Amino acid sequence: MSQLLEAITCPVLPAPMAGGPTTPELVAAAEAAGSFGTLGLGSSSVDAAREAIAACADTRFGVNLFYPQRELTESELAAARSLAAEEDAVLGDVPLDFGWQDKLDAALDGGAAVLWSMFGVFEEADVARIHAAGAEAWTTVTTPEEAQAAAARGVDVLCVQGPEAGGHRGVWDPSAEPDPRPLKELVAAVHQVTGIPLIAAGGLRTAEDVAEALAWPGVEAVSCGSAFLLSDEAGTSEHNRGLLRRGGRTVSTRAFSGRYARGLETAYTRVHPDLPLVYPYLNALLKPRRAQLDADVDYCLVGVDVEKIGGGSVAEILAQLHPNGHE
Repeated sequence: MSQLLEAITCPVLPAPMAGGPTTPELVAAAEAAGSFGTLGLGSSSVDAAREAIAACADTRFGVNLFYPQRELTESELAAARSLAAEEDAVLGDVPLDFGWQDKLDAALDGGAAVLWSMFGVFEEADVARIHAAGAEAWTTVTTPEEAQAAAARGVDVLCVQGPEAGGHRGVWDPSAEPDPRPLKELVAAVHQVTGIPLIAAGGLRTAEDVAEALAWPGVEAVSCGSAFLLSDEAGTSEHNRGLLRRGGRTVSTRAFSGRYARGLETAYTRVHPDLPLVYPYLNALLKPRRAQLDADVDYCLVGVDVEKIGGGSVAEILAQLHPNGHE
């Protein structure tokens, strides 16, 4: 059993959302409400990661990191160059390791209670370091096979992420088609192959959704990201707050970043429904248009049932999702 999951009084965890929404203020608010928050630092610079970690010095917190991305194949690179030509741009050098080791060091030095990997799993030596620091190693998985591999590395908790989740799907093989099974089926399949505590994630919007997920075998907590995008403490941009309030259809596609992610449908996602793996080059190519708030290439990652997302403080949202959270 995870000592951290045993210690919290509210088993609803605000998900680590990279790119700004999960702020140190959100993490602190979750801790104050009996939950546990994790910084989403996968896409941040190393300096920005250090600043966010330092801002959590007086809080029990976690750090979520992106596992290094493999080199693209020649055909994938050719597709990326073709997209660059569409944008009248040149494909530049993009780091594929996300500052993984430097951020891991900064998180351990900064006193993180949890190190949480996305897109892959820690090496055994990393897990040993994490445990030696008195912290826990968590990993996002999307298949039973990933769960077995993570368990073999000695991780403490598995976050099982279903297809309804907003943001990036945490598949380890970036060229693979994500497992389409609904969250309940995916959790059951993972529980069959490992006894590690599970966190269920993806599309949980109401107290009824949360209560059902917490009753599934092996599930000790749930992770909700989209539910907190409009929270007072979130770093969600005003532009994206407006898009979320307006709502709309969400799609899971590589056309947001080059990796599978779920977000609000745009003209670009409709024109490029079958984009190959071009991550992480696509964001850099579309950055100028996004900076100008070009609606055709909006980048508002969010899960299903956008109309069910409301505002308020983190504490208020947690109380709505788990009314008995302080018992």
